[in-house]
Amino acid sequence: MTKILIVDDDAETIKLLESILQLEGHETDSVSESKHAVHLVESFMPDLVLLDIMMPEINGITICKLIKSNQKTSHIKVMMVSALSDDGTKRDSLNAGADQFVTKPILPRMLIQQVNDLMAK
Repeated sequence: MTKILIVDDDAETIKLLESILQLEGHETDSVSESKHAVHLVESFMPDLVLLDIMMPEINGITICKLIKSNQKTSHIKVMMVSALSDDGTKRDSLNAGADQFVTKPILPRMLIQQVNDLMAK
């Protein structure tokens, strides 16, 4: 079982992602306020963080940098999940340390496959 933290400011997206992942047997937790994301990463210690980019206060790229620059959390895999699909956003995400980039809208089967592939690495 994989522990997955979902960081997204949209409650419906969180519900959808939790449903998909829990049906596959994954343990999930979520946070909708980006300012609490890094603290929850440290306390929940997930195997994977699904991280939205466009959020108020602190954007997902900054959160990814914080996760990857912290010695306690740098090993945690980060999958960026965003409606933005331009090359610059993808490049910025990977440069911040993201392990994967997924474009919204999310197809359940594709998400499960990408999570499984990423966790198998």
